[in-house]
Amino acid sequence: MLMSRIFSRQTLAYTVKQKGMTAVELVIGVALLGIVSAIAVPSYTEFIANTQIRTATESIRNGLQVARAEAIKRNASVNFTLNTGDTSWVVGCTTTTANCPATIQSKTAKDGGSGTVTVAVTGTNPVIFNNLGSVSGLSQINIDNSSIPAAKSKNLRVRVGVGGNVQVCDPNISVTTDTRFCAV
Repeated sequence: MLMSRIFSRQTLAYTVKQKGMTAVELVIGVALLGIVSAIAVPSYTEFIANTQIRTATESIRNGLQVARAEAIKRNASVNFTLNTGDTSWVVGCTTTTANCPATIQSKTAKDGGSGTVTVAVTGTNPVIFNNLGSVSGLSQINIDNSSIPAAKSKNLRVRVGVGGNVQVCDPNISVTTDTRFCAV
């Protein structure tokens, strides 16, 4: 009888441990992954669309700054020509000479951004910087994304002042002391 007790205890000690997952655990895991994905994907889509707006805005701002710097450096009139159909632009001299080529720098629409970003110019296009870095008229470039609702879109504006200063602003900001405010 003593042997039977010892033998039964030994068999209990050697039970096989389960490895892997059960079907129920797997179904619960897949369901949780689906719920999290359903919540995250719309936010991620908006994030990507707003990032495309920011990327196009920064590209245009940088192109305008290059045009202004080249006008001062070359002591000549340099223009920034924006293609309103996409986000491509060209910086070049207004009058082509040996020291001032027709194309100094360019950016194609394939260099970032997508077809959903729209660009509209209010004012002069091309923006022409003189040898002092100033422009003859005010210009504003509106950058929007039509792939997301307007309420969730972070549309931006690039403004060029008469002095040649380039400002990026947000039309949705209403506080006049905020540096992102678009002054009229």
